[in-house]
Amino acid sequence: MGAPESIAEDFRGACLEFAEPATRDHAVGRFRRLADVGHPAACYNIGVLLLGGRHLPRDDASAESYLRRAAAQQYPGSFRPLGMMALRGRTVATRQASGDVRLYLAGQWFARGWLAGDAEAHTLMLRHFPCLFACMVLCPWR
Repeated sequence: MGAPESIAEDFRGACLEFAEPATRDHAVGRFRRLADVGHPAACYNIGVLLLGGRHLPRDDASAESYLRRAAAQQYPGSFRPLGMMALRGRTVATRQASGDVRLYLAGQWFARGWLAGDAEAHTLMLRHFPCLFACMVLCPWR
């Protein structure tokens, strides 16, 4: 890969390839290579594809890993699926957790998304009001 310009060009090319059904598999491979070198949008794309089981086998653990890598780089869209995964008990931390823990962790992810500039994360936080309540009541800074 190399220079940031070539990585950005490679990502744009992968997006164009993904739009065409005939080249979609090749695009997924390009997204994965870009994600492996840390491109945040590619991490998000691979995470969402793994999460939904579209074009890649469904794998919650790998999806969470890729989405967390995107979130660590403040990629705004990555927080929403992590919040929904937490809410549904599909993250490592929430698989065996109670409902309150799930709500709290989902609220944390939605709040981070909102702070990163994702208005839809704010909407989800309000739609799942118990997430907001759990986040406020159980927050560690209280």
